[in-house]
Amino acid sequence: MNTDIRNKRGFKPNLKAGIILMLLLILVAGCSKAEQTSSGESTSTASESTESTNGTSSSDSEANNTETRTVEGIKGPVDIPAEPKRIAGLTYAYADHLVALGMKPYAMVTQVGQEMPAYLKDKLEGVVPLGSVNEFNKEALLDTEPDLILSNEVLVDEYDAISAIGPVYMSSYFSNSLEWFKDTAKVLGKEKEADEIVDQLYQKATDLGTKVAASDAADDTILIFRLTDKQIQVFAPSDKSPDAFYSPNLLYDIAGLHAPDLAKAGIVMNEVIENVSLELLPELNPDRIFMIISGSEADNEQALTKLRDNAVWKGLKAVKSDQVYMVDNTVWVAGFGPIAYGQVLDEVEQALLGN
Repeated sequence: MNTDIRNKRGFKPNLKAGIILMLLLILVAGCSKAEQTSSGESTSTASESTESTNGTSSSDSEANNTETRTVEGIKGPVDIPAEPKRIAGLTYAYADHLVALGMKPYAMVTQVGQEMPAYLKDKLEGVVPLGSVNEFNKEALLDTEPDLILSNEVLVDEYDAISAIGPVYMSSYFSNSLEWFKDTAKVLGKEKEADEIVDQLYQKATDLGTKVAASDAADDTILIFRLTDKQIQVFAPSDKSPDAFYSPNLLYDIAGLHAPDLAKAGIVMNEVIENVSLELLPELNPDRIFMIISGSEADNEQALTKLRDNAVWKGLKAVKSDQVYMVDNTVWVAGFGPIAYGQVLDEVEQALLGN
């Protein structure tokens, strides 16, 4: 009897201990869960704080790196990153386009035998050189691992080789350089910015024209030509070639500077630029000449010496009055973009007005 009572009493403490142990386990588990929840909430708060500070969460950054846009080039549609970070330009005009849009190319070709354009040098520090446009280094391009390659139809025969390296947007050839700039902007989703930049450039040209019209240079005729080893190439207003637009057209058409009467001299402009004989220049006899050369005077020593020793050249009004200005082909012709053209306007203002 007593034994049974002891057994029953002994059982109850064991049961009680078991229940207490179970409650303790539940309590510990509950605390652990609460800690995890609290930790999760803290992490979420920190993440939100990071988003608030940086403007972009890690998930957003990953999304930006993986999001794509489809653009239509001359070789058909191509998917490109929504926000490309490693852009390679296979025509040197893209350097001007990208910098003007507040971007920096990762890799870039240059003109034959030259480094990055001098007028953009401070903006292109660290950009990987890819050689010249006609002989670009495919291995160097491959090493840059570009996420977008910009090119135009000059390299259409190389399209398959280039597209094997990365996504390629290949444009058609634009004779109107500012339309080309706008096309580049469209690919990058920056059409609005490009329109504003071109509008500002036109306004700057218009302002220059107003200043010149109020100066002693108001009625001066201005000849713009490019000197090469073998020939002189004259530029004309764009009404001679409506689809074309280069920096001289900005001066003639927008600023309203006076071009010589080319037709009177028997010069037929089938394009915006035509080869002419030196012997025709006296028929033009401009008040001022902007002579475009590639490279430095030393690089053009032979052509310049031949020109300066010619009696026809010596007899020109602009030469006699020392109003011949040598300017850089990279800026005036090959820049093909708003930064170069803005510098052209600055150089002309300095030459004509001394500002």
